[in-house]
Amino acid sequence: MIKQWTQQAGAKGDRRSSRWQWLMVAAAFQAGWLAIAPQARAQSAADIFDTQVIQFSEETTVEFEFIESHGAFQSALGVVNLDTGEETILFQETKPYDAFGTGQRQPSAPGQNNVGSSIDFLGTVAGGTMQNQAGESSPYSEYTFESGSRYALFLQSVSPTGQTRRRVISNSESAALFAGSLDGGTQQGITGTRVAWDDDGLETASKDTDFDDFVIEAGGYLVTVACPPVE
Repeated sequence: MIKQWTQQAGAKGDRRSSRWQWLMVAAAFQAGWLAIAPQARAQSAADIFDTQVIQFSEETTVEFEFIESHGAFQSALGVVNLDTGEETILFQETKPYDAFGTGQRQPSAPGQNNVGSSIDFLGTVAGGTMQNQAGESSPYSEYTFESGSRYALFLQSVSPTGQTRRRVISNSESAALFAGSLDGGTQQGITGTRVAWDDDGLETASKDTDFDDFVIEAGGYLVTVACPPVE
């Protein structure tokens, strides 16, 4: 879900989690600052969410959902404010992959996109690998982007031995693929924008470019909420 704060009476739409939608709408009605008959509104053309930059014309809260990870490295994904350098972790792996430490053989398929399969060191919330920004075993995190500020996503990873560390950013070449539309609902199995990562980063002779090392989705539906009146 995407929440944009505006001085105008806002719109509500379906979202990834209906429970959160109705909590927010109910609170808005109770406070008396949401229109009784809101109308749907499209995301502003001035808003950008891609490999170049993330930037919004209004203060905007975006809900992120972790889908799955692949690979033996242990990773964390976050948001960096390109203007201030401030960083916020959204998702943190507590171990490299679900079966880590069990001795279970992990079939690998280098160079292949293994999203939707258990191949290549699968990491999931249900398997105990992933936590959200609150330290909960939940696939959801939220981040509020300030109006006009420039942002990017980043992925940092470390090998099981700790000897190899990697860090890639979404506006660097060949690090992340963005697919879908932030307020486009669910299309072809993707809700909002899917961001799929290859933690090798820049092109090299050994780069596998499978873009399944860390997969999230952002947004899905836009909810525009009026700011509380100034007293």
